[in-house]
Amino acid sequence: MKRKWIAAFLTCVMVFALSVTAFAATPAATAAQKLDDLGLFQGMGNNADGTPNYGLDQTPTRAQAVTMLVRLLGKEKEAQNSSYSAPFTDVADWAKPYVNYAYKNGLTNGTSATTFGGNAAIKPTEYLTFVLRALGYTDSGSAPDFAWNTALAKGMETGVLTAGEHKILTERPFLRAQVAYLSYFALSAQMKDGGGTLLDALAAGGGVDRAAVGAIISGVTVARIS
Repeated sequence: MKRKWIAAFLTCVMVFALSVTAFAATPAATAAQKLDDLGLFQGMGNNADGTPNYGLDQTPTRAQAVTMLVRLLGKEKEAQNSSYSAPFTDVADWAKPYVNYAYKNGLTNGTSATTFGGNAAIKPTEYLTFVLRALGYTDSGSAPDFAWNTALAKGMETGVLTAGEHKILTERPFLRAQVAYLSYFALSAQMKDGGGTLLDALAAGGGVDRAAVGAIISGVTVARIS
């Protein structure tokens, strides 16, 4: 009986691992590649065959996730060339430009008044909070649109998430694969003010080239999980 239980347990582990790997392979890999083509996402070096290694099966930290968000918004150069500051004392030097930019522009908060927790693994609710803030929603003030720990529900309500994506975010480990996937589809999400998509807003602000991004997005099929 014990051997049968162990065998069943190992089978479940293998199925779970394969499901995570499959998600990392596609459509997240396609999304990461297309974002990379646009300069909005970066890999973590190269594979043996010379192709980019996007590290889709790795767990992103809060510092890495904020960096990916700033790149997605087309603000990497602005962040690197800015003199923005933040009150956090635990941010690595390489991450400071991104964290400072995100803090200055209301995209991120710390884990306390003086700590950012950059080395901690980021939760899906935290990354979706970043995305919702970029779309114009607020989780602070006298009349917040949502609370950070209800970001997944708000994502469903606003159409930022599908039911299938919500299920994945609540049941599977949160990896760079999910960050790439969510980031890709965030570009076509509607802004809170109804004035267009995030891509439209970024183009209007000069963060990205609307025509170039639109051509790549319209020219490739990335299967969305419904």
